Amino acid sequence: MRRAVETEPTMVRGALVVPSPPMQLPEYVGLTDPAAEIRDRSVAALAETIAEWQPTAIAVLAGHDPLAEHSLGSVAARVAALLLAQAGWTETVRPIAIPFDASAVELDAAAARVLNGRNPGGTLLLVPADLSAKRTEAAPGHFDERAAGFDAAVLDVLSKGDAAALRDADLSLAQDLWATGLAPLQVMARCLPAPVRSEILWSSLPYGVQYVRARWWGRRPGSHG
Repeated sequence: MRRAVETEPTMVRGALVVPSPPMQLPEYVGLTDPAAEIRDRSVAALAETIAEWQPTAIAVLAGHDPLAEHSLGSVAARVAALLLAQAGWTETVRPIAIPFDASAVELDAAAARVLNGRNPGGTLLLVPADLSAKRTEAAPGHFDERAAGFDAAVLDVLSKGDAAALRDADLSLAQDLWATGLAPLQVMARCLPAPVRSEILWSSLPYGVQYVRARWWGRRPGSHG
C-alpha cells in the first residue's frame, strides 16, 4: 500500500517592506520620473534580499481599498509587480489582497493563506506599505497632529521586530491617517511572530507621507541563530 506523501506548510524566510506610492508606476513617468530613486532602491533591496535568502516563492501582502473600483487593481499590488519584474523575479508569486479596514478575522485569514501555502522551500513576504499620509499641510490627506506620533510608534516597532506590538497597533487610527500599509504589516506580524530580527533600511517623509524600507526575519537561511 502506497503511503500518502505529506506536504509541509510554508516556511517564511522573512519579509521586505517597501514604499508603495503610485508615482513609481510607468503611467506617472513623463519628462520627469518623480520616484525613480525610491523605486530603484527598492528594486536593489529586493534583488539583494532574494539573492541572500533564496526563496522559492514570494507572497505579496498588498493592501487595497474595498470600495475602490479601479480596473487596474490595487496600487500596492501593481507596485509590487513592477519591483519584482525589475528585480528579475520569474518564479512563483502569490498575491494576498488585504482590505485597508480589515477585521482581525480577515487579517488572520490572510496570514493563514500565506502559512498554508505549502511551500516548504521558503517564502519571502514582499510588503508594499506606507504609513501616514497626513504629516504636513501639503500631504495628500493634509495635516493631522496625530500622524507624527503614529509613525514614530510604528517605525519603533518595525525597528525592534516587535510582532506583538505591531499586531496591536490601532488600525482605526491608521485609517484616519491614511496609513494604508498598516493592515498588510499586521499580516506580516502574524506570519513572523516573535522572536523576530529586524532592520530599518531607510525612512523618509517626501510629500508629507511616511515611507519606510525594512526587513524582518526569524533566522537567516544557513545561519544557526
